[in-house]
Amino acid sequence: MSHPDYPTEPRVGRQNQVYDHNDIRQISGSIAVDPKTNKVLIISSSKYENVWVLPKGGWENDETREEAAKRETYEEGGVKGVVKGFVGNFVDYDYMGNPKSHVWFYELEVQHIYERWPEEDFRQRKWCTFEEAMQLLRFKPYMQKALLASTFGQENNKNIDN
Repeated sequence: MSHPDYPTEPRVGRQNQVYDHNDIRQISGSIAVDPKTNKVLIISSSKYENVWVLPKGGWENDETREEAAKRETYEEGGVKGVVKGFVGNFVDYDYMGNPKSHVWFYELEVQHIYERWPEEDFRQRKWCTFEEAMQLLRFKPYMQKALLASTFGQENNKNIDN
């Protein structure tokens, strides 16, 4: 069953996506936590085998950053939820060290997990503890930073230096 507010097919193409004054792509993503299990949603990368990421994707000009984060979380991970707060803006760099995107992460409290979702044929999802997520995100340091900055990270990180 699909979510009634979203189409069953993911949005494709970049013609409607938002770029800043330096032509850097603006991305929205989520740290989606299931309050029943206290686990965070991690999804498989669409580009790299055995790489795991947080749900994220292009912010489009007909939606807010929060709406984009919710849409991307549904398209990529099959999860619906409520935005509980803004985590921060993080930079993703290309292989030359140049900024390729600004990623705006939001905390999402999961309300429903769908059995079927638009990108299910080429993405897996995992529900992880904080420690598991930090390990799986090891190839994406900016995502680790976002997870650490989230309420979920602050409540679950046993290694914070005070």
